[in-house]
Amino acid sequence: MSIVEKLPLVCFPHAGSGTLYYSKWKFALSDGIDFRVVQYPLREQRANTPMPASLPLLARDIFTELVDSFRGTYAIWGHSMGSIIGYEVAKLCQQRLDNPPLMFFTSGSAAPCDRGFTSVSDLDTQEGIRRVLREYGGLSEENLADPDFMNFFAPIIGGDLRLLGGYQDLAFAQLQCPMVVMKGRDDRVVTDQWQRYTEFPVETTEFDGGHFFVEERRPEVAAFMESKIQLMWQRKRASVS
Repeated sequence: MSIVEKLPLVCFPHAGSGTLYYSKWKFALSDGIDFRVVQYPLREQRANTPMPASLPLLARDIFTELVDSFRGTYAIWGHSMGSIIGYEVAKLCQQRLDNPPLMFFTSGSAAPCDRGFTSVSDLDTQEGIRRVLREYGGLSEENLADPDFMNFFAPIIGGDLRLLGGYQDLAFAQLQCPMVVMKGRDDRVVTDQWQRYTEFPVETTEFDGGHFFVEERRPEVAAFMESKIQLMWQRKRASVS
């Protein structure tokens, strides 16, 4: 049984990233999924939009801009920093629309109560930013050694990581939806606190790869998420029929 109408899967990119990085994902998903990538300030079509002063303020701006995407049935997926932004947006959907996501997917991210980035002082110099980027992976040494690339990219990644470094949630507001935690077997991120953020049992699934396993294993991860969405969508339709 397939999804009859398109169901939005709203993707929240990782720090420093944008819509272009995730553009191939729509081809990995079936026509039943309406894949939508959130665009943050300081990049692409929003290059001249200033970054809000805090991560919750960024989430509020995203919610206001994309509120129509959250009025019906939808799912959320965030990778790394995107998981935290996605959680903050999902909270707003729940609080203001009384409409939590059908499912919440997080990948490569610690829970909101765990500080996800503690090296803010490293962002003051390009060499410090290079050290941070080497630790996370995902960029080649050629990129890191390219002055033009770094001059362009450093303000973007620096702005994102400063937001993440200033964020920590200790309110533990629970989402009223199932949550799936995805992680790379070689990733050092600790994900065990996510259970505190949902009323449902958390499902944790591991994939081969490191922090950017979602790109290394794109077809596998896409098929996995789509199967979970289809199952929950079928259950929801059956419960109201």
